[in-house]
Amino acid sequence: MSVATSTKGTPQNKRQQQTLILGVIAVVAVIAVVAAILLSGQTTTSGIDFAAIPQSRTADGGFVLGNPDAPITIVEFADYACPACQQYEPNITRFLEEYVATGKAKFEYRVFATAGGQQTVFAGGIAECLTNYQADGFWVARERFSQLAQQGLYQDAPRTLASELNVPYSELLTCQQNSNRVRVDMALGQQLGIQGTPAIGVRYSDAAAPQFITYGGQVYNRGGVPFDVLAAVTDAANANS
Repeated sequence: MSVATSTKGTPQNKRQQQTLILGVIAVVAVIAVVAAILLSGQTTTSGIDFAAIPQSRTADGGFVLGNPDAPITIVEFADYACPACQQYEPNITRFLEEYVATGKAKFEYRVFATAGGQQTVFAGGIAECLTNYQADGFWVARERFSQLAQQGLYQDAPRTLASELNVPYSELLTCQQNSNRVRVDMALGQQLGIQGTPAIGVRYSDAAAPQFITYGGQVYNRGGVPFDVLAAVTDAANANS
């Protein structure tokens, strides 16, 4: 009579179990690395030193970055929480690096509440109030609010940034109640005919109202304008100045 032999606990089974465990650990490690890469991609800053670039404000209080004598101003209307604005951001970052930081153009940012709704109205006021504590606070907020929105942390973004900058949040709240920054920005955008974000305008003089960019027979009156077009109109303005 044959007798069945049990394999439970044999060296071979133990090796198989160890191999399985190591395989699971390896898969988990890979997932963790991928997640970290994706998360770091969302939080990476532009690396632009906003404090090193001249800053000014328009007659109605709009925030402007760049050489006061630059012959052209690119105007962006955007919402910190707008996914399309976030996707367009690399174009703006490149423009800031190649044309604004080098003195060839100015960049004007207008908060235009769309995807973020009332939270963006609130955040826009906080961004303006941050300039009472840090000269480039508005520009730091513009970048940081967008990052936090991408991480799903937009609701608490103003409080988070206040903590990061060591600014009393209660004082920002009081200041924000008197800010009409977003109302003014949105009124300007509506005057231009903007219905969504991002939207790009241009000024060829400080006194002129922004207008849509016209280039190559096309009017760019909807969505982000390609970087090559921004570069072309800026180069032309500098050549003619």
